[in-house]
Amino acid sequence: MKRSISNKKIYYLLGIILFVVFWQVLAMIIDQQKMIFPGPYVSLQYALKLLTREYTYRCIRATFLKALCGYAISFVIALLLGVIAGNFEVFEQLMKPTVTVLRAIPTASLIYLFIALAGFRNAPVLLVIVISFPIIYEGVVAGIRNISKSIKGALLVDGADLLRSNIRVRLPLAVPYIVVAMANSFSLSFKIEIMAEVITGASSAGLGSALLAARANDPSNMVPIFAYSLIALFLILLIDFICSFIANKLTDNVL
Repeated sequence: MKRSISNKKIYYLLGIILFVVFWQVLAMIIDQQKMIFPGPYVSLQYALKLLTREYTYRCIRATFLKALCGYAISFVIALLLGVIAGNFEVFEQLMKPTVTVLRAIPTASLIYLFIALAGFRNAPVLLVIVISFPIIYEGVVAGIRNISKSIKGALLVDGADLLRSNIRVRLPLAVPYIVVAMANSFSLSFKIEIMAEVITGASSAGLGSALLAARANDPSNMVPIFAYSLIALFLILLIDFICSFIANKLTDNVL
């Protein structure tokens, strides 16, 4: 088992190396001297330079807080509706068209709608709420629905009311499904927040706003764009790693 995990790590590291080599070769072919497609070394060097500036950390903090705000609202709504849908099949069927539409509708269409409804500053947060909701909701529903029949029978015999049975039994048993859904959706929320900031052109601080400002300052120089993107990529990978680690720990404890 340990050997298998070790091999996976080696292959993962090899994949990163191959990606960096491919990036460098592609940059050389396109001609990175024009800064249209800078290579990994130039991008990383500029990213490290950006990390010495207070403005970069203000942008990271602003984007993270806005993504977290939208995600928290989405989680509360998805948890409440997911518990109802998990207990009542009729409600789940009623929710299915809405969830399907939210999954299928183009993100760009939503962001322009939210700009019209709530303005440029609030539109990214609303987008995070809508994009995260289906993933968390389906995780909650799946967790409650996959409780064994023997446990459901025991709850009926015990005579526990719906509220107590959900709080004490159903939700704790659904934790593995919920935490996996949370792990899959939070890093996506962060990425969506950055994209929404770029589209809205929000004047407030944020990584998306920083990307937009760098582009407006010198459209021919893509180095700052790649550098900010590299910082965002590392943050998303870090968030994904932390969420997956927590999800695995909680799942192991429950199971």
